[in-house]
Amino acid sequence: MAPKPLRALLSLCLLAWPTKAAPAPLRNLTARVQARATTSVPRGVIIEHCTVPGTVALTFDDGPFIYTDHILDLLDHHGAKATFFINGENWSRAIHDDATPWPQVLRRMDAAGHQIGSHTWGHADLSILDPESREYQIYELERALFAIIGKAPTYLRPPYASCNWDCLAATERMGYHVVNFDVDPKDYLHNDASGIGGAMENFSNALDAQRWGNSFLVLSHDSLKYTALALVPHMLTEIQARGLRAVTVGECLGDPKENWYWTA
Repeated sequence: MAPKPLRALLSLCLLAWPTKAAPAPLRNLTARVQARATTSVPRGVIIEHCTVPGTVALTFDDGPFIYTDHILDLLDHHGAKATFFINGENWSRAIHDDATPWPQVLRRMDAAGHQIGSHTWGHADLSILDPESREYQIYELERALFAIIGKAPTYLRPPYASCNWDCLAATERMGYHVVNFDVDPKDYLHNDASGIGGAMENFSNALDAQRWGNSFLVLSHDSLKYTALALVPHMLTEIQARGLRAVTVGECLGDPKENWYWTA
């Protein structure tokens, strides 16, 4: 995951702050797991690969942000779907604050058929938090999303790609699938006009290598300007040129759409 010094500092600060009481889950934990008992997608492990051949799951972390709408325009233009692993309180105020553009952006994502996943409330490292703080990070984002789109995700991307055994046990109990990636263009290291070509090359080389077959689970960030302006158009063009399909994480894992969210 991208080395972000400021966010690393914020995660450490979470350990120093007084512990916030974890809100109660929106649904009984047993009911959560039973409601999705038929899914073939595992819990309690870190998922790094797609299982449906010929698919590319483009994923975007750290949003929504000012570049997200442009990425949604590009996806619409190419008839592509993607997954957005969002934060609840990341760039400016809470995502369910109607004084921000984020509720409208998230509703647009959902209406367009993209998948919305959890990247925690405040981009916290789930491997270093105590259990109560970990639950707070996950449940608080659920509550915000219920306020915006009336549902909450069953898929989670751990910040910093960090989810140890305690984290995996907790997320399994909470009914989440934990998803990382097998393609990292490293857009966070190439976020300028002269360097973004490196991320574009990294993406194309990964598709050429087919290290895990002809399906790919890709990390990128809708918070980065040159990802939106250059990397995303390149990825979508490459996907189409190779006869692949840009799909959501749920679709690349063969999971029906009704399994992607908790509903009321």
